[in-house]
Amino acid sequence: MLKNPLRRLLRVILFFLARAALKKHRPTVVAIVGEGKTGIVREAIYSVLREHFPTRRNLEAPNAEFVLPLAVLGAREYPLTITGWLSILVKSLARLLLRPPYHHILVLEIEYTRKDVFDYFWNITEPEVLVICGETPFLSRGQTAQKIFRTKETPNLTGYLETALKVAQEFGIPKKEAQRNLQDFHLPKARIDILPAKDGGMIVDATYHYLPSSRVALEEVLEALPGRKIILSPQKEIPSNFKVHRGEIAVVTGPYRKMWTYLAKLSESPWT
Repeated sequence: MLKNPLRRLLRVILFFLARAALKKHRPTVVAIVGEGKTGIVREAIYSVLREHFPTRRNLEAPNAEFVLPLAVLGAREYPLTITGWLSILVKSLARLLLRPPYHHILVLEIEYTRKDVFDYFWNITEPEVLVICGETPFLSRGQTAQKIFRTKETPNLTGYLETALKVAQEFGIPKKEAQRNLQDFHLPKARIDILPAKDGGMIVDATYHYLPSSRVALEEVLEALPGRKIILSPQKEIPSNFKVHRGEIAVVTGPYRKMWTYLAKLSESPWT
């Protein structure tokens, strides 16, 4: 954990790097805020826009203090050590200086934790499109955008998909085409997922994009599953002929970008 003085310094550095990246690449920022199911709205909007434009979005832990500026900078992990942070900062600065401008759409779920953190997120992004999902007691009067949409929260996905269709039309995508893009929409992946293995066993997918899942949550899932547990991680060498047989549970941990090939290899094809 970083001490408070270091956290404050890191906030400032990430703020200026992220703002510089936004100024250089000039992405159109779509922000999803509120106390409702913002993750569903984010994924629905991302699903329809990415079929027509270069589009990025943040993924996990949108309330973690530095996830949003890291997403703006294109970082693929959330460092947990000072060395890791130094590496991320150097790489981000190098990309900022060396890569050509890349105009795209940036879909950001800005979750509320504390007012000061939310304001920090907001001041970085200054979104052009604002999507409000549920109540927003933390949204100040001046925190607005050129175009605002409100999500109708429904027991099924109807209200969320309707919002995604409205946003798509704002970007010039015909309604019928957007509806076609959303036909196969599915809910965001769970933080810890349980998948059937090709060879009769089970797989617990505990991979992550930014921050690891809660250790307590993972332990509770494993306690509920009978069988021999086999831990797979980037630190362990996994044999090329490794299989998960009946009565065995492979627990796949570590960054998703490093472990997705094992998930695809071990899982039944409909689940990959």
